[in-house]
Amino acid sequence: MTPVRIDLLLKALCLVKTRSQAHKGCEAGGISINGKKAKASAEVRPGDVVEIRYPRAVTAVEILEIPAGQVPRKDRERYFRVIREARIETGDGEGWDV
Repeated sequence: MTPVRIDLLLKALCLVKTRSQAHKGCEAGGISINGKKAKASAEVRPGDVVEIRYPRAVTAVEILEIPAGQVPRKDRERYFRVIREARIETGDGEGWDV
C-alpha cells in the first residue's frame, strides 16, 4: 500500500480526534516518526514507529498496515501495535489540544 500523511493516519486510526489536532501536534513537535520530528505532511509506511506526545501522555506505536480510510475504533489494532504508553504529570495541562 502507498504511504499516507501522518495527520491523515492518526485521524484514521483514532489516535487523535481530528486531523487539525494531528497538525497542531506536529507543529508543536509532539509527533515523531522513527525518532525524527514529523511535519503534518510527512509520509508513514508499514514498519514505521510513530511516537505521539499528548499533553499528558506519550504513546509509541508501530504501524503494521496502512488503512484505506477511517477505521472503526474496535478494528484499529489490526493496523498498529502499541510499543509504549506512559502518563506525564504536568502542572497546568498546557500543550496541543487533544
